[in-house]
Amino acid sequence: MEVLLVDDQALTVQVHAASVRKTFGGARVLTAVDLPEALQLASARPIDLVLLDLTLPTCSGIDALMRFQSAFPSVPVLIVSATEDVVCMRECLDAGAAGYITKSDAVVGLPGAMKTVMAGERYLPPHLQQ
Repeated sequence: MEVLLVDDQALTVQVHAASVRKTFGGARVLTAVDLPEALQLASARPIDLVLLDLTLPTCSGIDALMRFQSAFPSVPVLIVSATEDVVCMRECLDAGAAGYITKSDAVVGLPGAMKTVMAGERYLPPHLQQ
């Protein structure tokens, strides 16, 4: 399994990478600090899952999601963002994100969110599930 983490914060990448490896034993974790690097990595090898932050240096917000999905429509993208705005969450989910989890919820909830997405289901934050 190959998981691509797209985030420009080194500490976040380390924490999420550890979570990926613990959740999916043997998973290979690739990292990118911006969207161009993510697109380049994804074009060089098959990616099974993308964890995408919405605040990136060269492209941010829903535009990053839409550009990645345009290039790789079959790769599930789980948004992992500090943005807790419900409107933004809904926009990402409506635009095709496989799920959305806030960074504050990811500390505990990221493994479950990744498993849900990899099972072909959509992961919704608890307050959007109602």
